[in-house]
Amino acid sequence: MMRNERDRFFVIVGLVILTVSSIAGYFGYRYSSNAPVPLTTYGNPVGGSFRLINGADGSVMDTDFRGRWMMIYFGDTHCPDTVCGATMKAMADGVEALGRDRAHLVVPIFISLDPMRDTTEELRKYALRFGTHVTVMTGSPKMLQAVAKEYHAPYVRHDGENGEYSMEPATQIVIMSPTGRYAGSLPSTATAADVTTRMTELMNAPGKH
Repeated sequence: MMRNERDRFFVIVGLVILTVSSIAGYFGYRYSSNAPVPLTTYGNPVGGSFRLINGADGSVMDTDFRGRWMMIYFGDTHCPDTVCGATMKAMADGVEALGRDRAHLVVPIFISLDPMRDTTEELRKYALRFGTHVTVMTGSPKMLQAVAKEYHAPYVRHDGENGEYSMEPATQIVIMSPTGRYAGSLPSTATAADVTTRMTELMNAPGKH
C-alpha cells in the first residue's frame, strides 16, 4: 500500500470511529435522559444513592465513597465565584486543614446542575482551581433532578436575555457519613474554619457512623 493511500486509510478509519463514538454517545445520553432513575434514600431524611459522571467521563456511584465522609454541594461552573466558588474553596481549604491523617477521609463533592454547559473538560478545569481533594460530577437532567431532590437541593433554571440562563445553587452543604448516613449540613456560606470545626466534631464523635 502506497504511503498516501495508507494515510488516507487511517484518516477514514479514524473518522468512522469518531462518528460511531459520537452516535453511541448521543443515543447513550438520550437513553440516560429517558430511562427510569432507580434511586434510594436508604432511609435518610436527606441524601441517598446516586449514579453520576465524574470529570474523567467515568460512572460514579455513592457506594464508591463508602469508608469516607462526603461533603456534597450542588451548583454549576457558571455560578459566580462569590457564591459557588467561595463555597468550594471553603470546603477544599477546610478539609485540607484537617491534616494529612484525616483529609483523605473526607471528599468534597461538587455536583453540577448544568450538564449542557458543564462538560467533563469544563468540570476538570473547575476542580483544579480548588486543589486535589475536590471531586466533580454531573449527569443527565433526569438523574440530576432526582439526585437534587434526594439532597434537598434546588433544580431551578432562571432564564435571562438572549438565551442566557443560570441554575440556582444549593444553600447548604450536605454531609454524609462513611456508612452513607445523613450526618448533617452546613450553610453554603460556611468558612473553611467552619468546615474544619464541623468535620472534626463529627469525626471525633463516639459510636459508629
